[in-house]
Amino acid sequence: MSLLSPLALLFGLLAGPIVLMYMLRLRRPAVRVSSTLLWQQLARDREANAPWQKLKRNLLLILQLLILAALALALARPYLRVPSVVNTSVVVLLDASASMQASDVSPTRFAIAQQEVEQIINSLGSNQMTLIQVGRTPQVLASATNDKTRLREALAAAQPDNTTADWTAAFALALGAVQGYQEAQVVILSDGGLPSGLPPLPAASTYIPIGTSGENLALTALATRPTADGIQLFASVANHGRIPQQVLLSLTIDGVLYDAQQVDVPAGGQTSRTWDLADEAAVIQASLSNAQFDYLPLDDTATTVHEGGIRNRALIVTEGNRFLEQIFAVLPGLEPFIAAPDSPLLQPTAEPFDLYVFDGVPLPNPLPAADLLLINPSQSELVNVTGVVTGTAQTAAIRLTNSPSCNLWIGATLPSCK
Repeated sequence: MSLLSPLALLFGLLAGPIVLMYMLRLRRPAVRVSSTLLWQQLARDREANAPWQKLKRNLLLILQLLILAALALALARPYLRVPSVVNTSVVVLLDASASMQASDVSPTRFAIAQQEVEQIINSLGSNQMTLIQVGRTPQVLASATNDKTRLREALAAAQPDNTTADWTAAFALALGAVQGYQEAQVVILSDGGLPSGLPPLPAASTYIPIGTSGENLALTALATRPTADGIQLFASVANHGRIPQQVLLSLTIDGVLYDAQQVDVPAGGQTSRTWDLADEAAVIQASLSNAQFDYLPLDDTATTVHEGGIRNRALIVTEGNRFLEQIFAVLPGLEPFIAAPDSPLLQPTAEPFDLYVFDGVPLPNPLPAADLLLINPSQSELVNVTGVVTGTAQTAAIRLTNSPSCNLWIGATLPSCK
């Protein structure tokens, strides 16, 4: 511990006068008496008030000395030197990739990284900070500010992605952010895995490692292929850690458990399994469980759909859209039919389809009891059109009904209906 004003400790010398006040007593004049029997009390008082007598235990004296010591120490302004990551303006790169959801540190790596950033925010002082979340698309959460409340709110809103991090784009953002400072520092919080060939940073950089263990089991492959006897399923389990492990591999087909077996996976290696399935199998899911060390459950489940096991019929109601017709013609597992808005196929008595696509045409009444895909819908009681969107790179899916057997989607890719 150090002192900002050490000379203030001189006030502690006032303890001397306080002690002297208790040691010195008033002198009283000598008086001649005929007998001391009646003056014993006076003699005791004289002895008590004699100067330079030995100090006795006195609670009031102790309290006064303690108060003086506290005042002198407060005026001396004591402080502790603590290590600080930054002492200038800083650009923080917070790794938000899928691996940051690992739980080898409690509760997760990403939560620990947020705590580290919180400490940097607390030590900012008058310096500024730019916070960048490094995910699939790096994002500036807070730009060039020393408002700690704003920085904490931006940090609390950060969430990890289920993808890899684009460090090249993140370094480009950091490069632009550093240019706004006369003197700056770049702090990278990550569990590792930064790619090689990243551009150099024009400022001093600090790397704060997050995580303690790399033990992780993952399903790295799940695929089917047709054979003469049906379907052959292939699954692969990889061990990215340094400890050989045993894990339970479970296989579910169309919602029903099909198989479960213990799989030994060597350290740094992988183990594969194959199954021969019936040709009717459609949705296949594999999952890992009961592993001793597996700190990232995000990659413990995989799902695949066998195209040969699904064949849905789709009715495309359009006044003419060759692009839409060609798209549905090449979708696997789908048999498309084209119809005009007044087609009898839309009648309630007609054979139902698994999916109805309405391309800029009025909706029938009643609606078919199946999945619906509305493209460029017109105003109706079901759909309230509030504007026209142009130049969109991709469409958004909006579910409008709550029926367990029928979904309504607007501007979405082809949904599945079971």
